[in-house]
Amino acid sequence: MTAPHVGTSAGAGAGAGAVVVARDHVVDVADATRILECAQVARQREFQWLLRRYMSQILYGCTSTYCTTPTCLSCSRRLVSRPFRPPTHLTARALAFYLASQHDPHRRLCPHQLNVQPDTLEIEGAHGVYIQAEDGSHDPTCHVYPPVPIRNTTHHASASAARGCPQDAAHLEPVADALEHRHQARKDPKSLGQNLYDTVTIIFAYSKHIPSPLSILSSLASPFDRGPHRVGGSPSRESSSMPDSKRHHRAKQTSFTASTSADATSPNVNARRLSEPQTPKRLLKTSSKSNALKATSELLGNGQRVHKIHHVPNAHGNDLQSYRTADAPLYETFDGAHDGAVAGKLKMVANHPFSSMQTRVTTGGPHPEPLLDNGRSVSARASRDRGPATMPVISHLTCQIMDQLKGEVHHHLRDQSYGLNYVVDYDANRRYRPTKPFVNRALYYTLSDPETLLKSFRDHLGDDYRYSPLPHMDAHYLSHAFRDWNQRNGALIFDSLYQALEALFRPPPELGTQKSPRLKASRKVTPSPQSTDPNDAPARYLSNIEAAHLIMVCIHALTSSIPVGWPHTWVQVRNLRGWGVVIPGAPLKTTQSDDFMHPWLEIVDQLEYEPAIRLATRLLQAIGTRRCHEHMLATIQARDEGQGPTESSAGVERLLPVLMGHLTQVEKAALQRKGKMRSAQVADEDPGWTVTATLMEWLRTVIVKQWDGNVDINKWGSVGTAVTIMTHFHANMEPLNLRPNMFLIPHFNEEIDCIQAPLDFLKYKERPNSFHILQHHIFFTQDALVGYFRAINFNRMFKQCQKSARITNFQSRWDQIVSNPRHWSVVMDHLEVSLAEYLVLDVTRQSPLEETLDQLWGQEKRKLLKPLKVRIGILEGEVGLDQGGVTYEFFRLILNEAFKPENGMFTVNAQDGMTWFQPASLEPLWKFEMVGTLLSLAIYNGITLPVTFPVALYDYVLSEEHNSQDMVAVEFIADGWPTLAKSFREFLAYPGEVADVFMRDYTFSFSVFGQNIDVDMQAFRDRTWPDSTSDPGSPSPSTDMPPCRSLHDASWRRPRDAQTDPPTVTNEDREQYVCDYVEWLTHRSVERQLEAFTRGFHTCLHRTSLSFFTPSMLRSLVEGSPTISVSLLRTQAVRYEPPYHATHPTIQDFWAVVEKYNAEEKKKLLEFVTANDRIPITGYDSVKFEIIRVGGDTESLPTSSTCFGKLWLPEYKGREKLSKKLGIAIRNSEGFGIV
Repeated sequence: MTAPHVGTSAGAGAGAGAVVVARDHVVDVADATRILECAQVARQREFQWLLRRYMSQILYGCTSTYCTTPTCLSCSRRLVSRPFRPPTHLTARALAFYLASQHDPHRRLCPHQLNVQPDTLEIEGAHGVYIQAEDGSHDPTCHVYPPVPIRNTTHHASASAARGCPQDAAHLEPVADALEHRHQARKDPKSLGQNLYDTVTIIFAYSKHIPSPLSILSSLASPFDRGPHRVGGSPSRESSSMPDSKRHHRAKQTSFTASTSADATSPNVNARRLSEPQTPKRLLKTSSKSNALKATSELLGNGQRVHKIHHVPNAHGNDLQSYRTADAPLYETFDGAHDGAVAGKLKMVANHPFSSMQTRVTTGGPHPEPLLDNGRSVSARASRDRGPATMPVISHLTCQIMDQLKGEVHHHLRDQSYGLNYVVDYDANRRYRPTKPFVNRALYYTLSDPETLLKSFRDHLGDDYRYSPLPHMDAHYLSHAFRDWNQRNGALIFDSLYQALEALFRPPPELGTQKSPRLKASRKVTPSPQSTDPNDAPARYLSNIEAAHLIMVCIHALTSSIPVGWPHTWVQVRNLRGWGVVIPGAPLKTTQSDDFMHPWLEIVDQLEYEPAIRLATRLLQAIGTRRCHEHMLATIQARDEGQGPTESSAGVERLLPVLMGHLTQVEKAALQRKGKMRSAQVADEDPGWTVTATLMEWLRTVIVKQWDGNVDINKWGSVGTAVTIMTHFHANMEPLNLRPNMFLIPHFNEEIDCIQAPLDFLKYKERPNSFHILQHHIFFTQDALVGYFRAINFNRMFKQCQKSARITNFQSRWDQIVSNPRHWSVVMDHLEVSLAEYLVLDVTRQSPLEETLDQLWGQEKRKLLKPLKVRIGILEGEVGLDQGGVTYEFFRLILNEAFKPENGMFTVNAQDGMTWFQPASLEPLWKFEMVGTLLSLAIYNGITLPVTFPVALYDYVLSEEHNSQDMVAVEFIADGWPTLAKSFREFLAYPGEVADVFMRDYTFSFSVFGQNIDVDMQAFRDRTWPDSTSDPGSPSPSTDMPPCRSLHDASWRRPRDAQTDPPTVTNEDREQYVCDYVEWLTHRSVERQLEAFTRGFHTCLHRTSLSFFTPSMLRSLVEGSPTISVSLLRTQAVRYEPPYHATHPTIQDFWAVVEKYNAEEKKKLLEFVTANDRIPITGYDSVKFEIIRVGGDTESLPTSSTCFGKLWLPEYKGREKLSKKLGIAIRNSEGFGIV
């Protein structure tokens, strides 16, 4: 980076510590809305005007007889049904502050003329803004939050000056009297409302006089003298005409101190009051001679000073726009958006002051300066005569300028207070205080305006981002440039960027041409006067690249405000904040010292910083609005082209792909930079502080704070946008360097109804503007999703039991009516299914699969939804009551028989037991459907099955339709066919010509009943397989049987009309060959079997409930975990019944023996106790494993109760005897009985 030319002072009257930047980076600004102090004053004036108007309508009402505004006294008095009690001033203050602080503060304003004008609430002489000059500099500093004058009889008047108040005691006395007069009599000293809203600070907030932004700009730009000077209202006539001796006598009687408001600091050097620019004497004298302007002053009985100015109104004299010429617009929300509805309501109120030839204008409040005959204000004309007032600011920002400003503000971090976070923090280091105003103005000017911000941060410092959609934004330097600013100037950067985001809410011009007949009838209010001004050009619509530039600047401001911390610190922060926890109730379990844990507290503090949260929320709202506009345009385009809504949904997003592309390059560059520093990152390790990972924490923070607990979330709101962005991040976790646990938000599970919410989700219908939170399973833990899934299944099961109970009750009453046995038998035949409480299956061990299929064949679905009970080997002498354990044994028996390779339905890998469908199977399809029904029945009843399927099967089961383009070929088969996947990787990575070395034909090979079949994949690319007829387009003769009954038929290998042999795979088509091979392996060769199996799989399971799971999660739900950890089993699952305990000698011998078991023996032990050799998806905590003492030393073998997970273990003497007896028991544990 090259340093800018140094030598030009950026500030007027540059002194010690002035910022020095290049001349071409400094511009003079005459627009008051672009100067920080003027913007702050305009914001205060707007808020004060709202407070005064609300208080006036609450306390005094309006002139309308039929007012319908609930907060207006006239409406409340008219609609009350009992004796009316008018509101007190305290009530009016509390309600006014609440209403004025809402997101849409104008919505509750009364549109009629008020009985008492809001300006009468102002106190004469109570000035709200002061300017002071720092020692050693002539650069003025504007203090927007002044000290509040209060009466204090215990201090001398000089205490007021010590606190920085520039007014003398004689002038402050009437102000303090007026403030105390507005206090309400205290009845309850512990009243929270009175202690808050009856304070001097609250009263002074709406009573003080705030000058216009133009007067602030004029005062700041004019040559500054160190003597007292004020702008914004003349002192009271009484105090100004009072003799000095009398004024000194009154100052002795009562002294005044300055009470600083909560969000301001007290100036302590050479302060002066601001006032409205007074009319220049030269101008008034000239006007008087020409009879063009006559100004007089009158003090009314209520203490208000009125300036009477003879004014000849122009053609627009009654217009609201001329009424507010010198002020900030009253009809703007705090985010800058114009409120046309409120403007229309208030138009009639704004017209009445100009109804006469002579206008009364009271200084203070929201009123402008006096108007001349040409409609211009006096101060505006005076400014024109002496030239426009300007202030020097920096034209645009770069990363280096940000670093330079940062260094100018604060060279010595240790000398500064760490906890100051006001709107603009008070700088205690007086040596560098002169640079503070210019720096703050520069930041506000560049960061609050979208056009200026688009010209900033285009450094082009390297080539790391040349493939990014935003190649001019270097994340490394941007992060450093924005870091630590909140410790220097508080929330200024966040508030400025908040205003710049208004540009993202502008609709595209295409939407402005659309007419909505539905909305025409509801447009009953007059549009805002600002929109009718021909000089106001409509703001332009930003492109997606420009919008992404603004968004990334905000993202860097937010992420850079968070300390980097340590990786283990971030793990703790992510775990806590996902639960909505700010500070844990107990100390964190860590071996580090308190000094090492300090970053954790800093991270939490910055994530809870209110201005930053406000910016993050506004940023998400802006992104959501842009996305909404994109979808609206896509819908309009689809409607014009005659497409359906589903056809137009693809490719709608335009902004998010740009952000995703840039963030991907950001993380890639960060990993490369980390690699150069020789600090490689472990794959599963938390990445710590990165731009994307820290942005994730901001997204989770907004979700936790803004979510209202409703499962139906607006897509375009802040929460909906955060959920959508995190969903896109989850789909790109690897390039964004994210981890799955970073997406978990257990706060969702804590707030929703875990029973009713899943049931409502089954009936949820897709809406264009909202989504259900359960559609995004990435935010929920695996245990929570399993709980929702089983709650749905249990509810369906419970409904069937309720129906059976009602039918049984009906049967008891039917016995008294039906006396004919023949009629009764007919009724019982029809009610057989309804009366059954369970689905009972009775099988033997000789042919369990055949007997099971015979009993399930033809059963009604409602019968399958009843609870399952199984009896095995009753006729063979086994005694076993099914309380869960027999069911596990039942499914182990039938599935072992169903998956035998000799049956010709499935293939089983001898090494890992992986099961898959047999290509070219000659078995009828109904058998595959029944196998799917068996798995569905087991999952519905919560049984973990002893099966092993590849993820490809569960991916097909969950997908609505198969799409081979969504899968990555080699990775898709890595878990089911690891050897084949390894061979394909070597095949694709081979540097030479594969045709000369591998000599692979373009065929898919498989084996069935000892025969090897090679299928020509290219010949069958667009044709059915196998080719059973001469016409490839003719349908199969049977839908249940395979097209060809003989494996010797050549149609299994190639079409009947094929004339050439399969080609050899070359380097040009080897990637397509691998993709085609995987497609044939996982779909084409077993397509008919997969479809039949899927139909049976959905028999008992609701398709919507399956959407909770990913393919890997569904696999864990069905199969559990085959890996058994003895240490976890011992610590989390096993319980002991006295006299056994963890340190008992027999128990210690038991675990010593079990720890030596291999994997197969561990499975046998677990199956012996629980009837299941897998750990369920819910983990070891859900495993029932209890060891109970049964007698002393004996020759009997250990026994178990699988239904209740109990191991009856005798107290053997010696470890060798226990090992021998336990080994015999677990190896010979087939069958149930009484021992």
